[in-house]
Amino acid sequence: MTLVILTEELSMKTTLQHLLPKLGVDLDTVTIIAHQGKSDLEKSIPRKLRGWQDPAARFLILRDNDRGNCNDRKSLLVAMVAAAGKSNQSRVRIVCQELEAWFLADVEALVLAGYLISGKQPGFTKKDPDAISHPTQEMAKLRPGYGKGIGAAEIAPHLDPSNDRSASFCNTVRAIRELIAV
Repeated sequence: MTLVILTEELSMKTTLQHLLPKLGVDLDTVTIIAHQGKSDLEKSIPRKLRGWQDPAARFLILRDNDRGNCNDRKSLLVAMVAAAGKSNQSRVRIVCQELEAWFLADVEALVLAGYLISGKQPGFTKKDPDAISHPTQEMAKLRPGYGKGIGAAEIAPHLDPSNDRSASFCNTVRAIRELIAV
């Protein structure tokens, strides 16, 4: 069985490459395809799913919500998956609002990556990280000049898959576990 993950951007691929082994997933059984933004991802979904040759493959599609209507975004992607005939072996997850919300949810990972000082709790730690409107801007407050790629490379190795502060993170971890259990 191959797990195929379609992501909106390279920083999510980087994050998953660190997270998946912590979930017991052998990276040799995973193909992560990073796209150049949401439009590229959405154009790619029907073609990639229909054209995938391995009938045992399982698919996970990850897209940021970007302050949109989460249900509408997910419905659109679920319809694409259904049109490709892959509903039974696929999961769609919407990352609220951006990948950086997952980072903000894991204070210990931020400390270990050098973004926070241990014991110092900024205001965002009291909020639902998925409700933070612009998580990337919050990351830039922690480290001026913050970049998505380097941020993922620095923080993702420290992410705790059992951290439950972000519902979208928990739902993604659950989807991965469901897909690899089949």
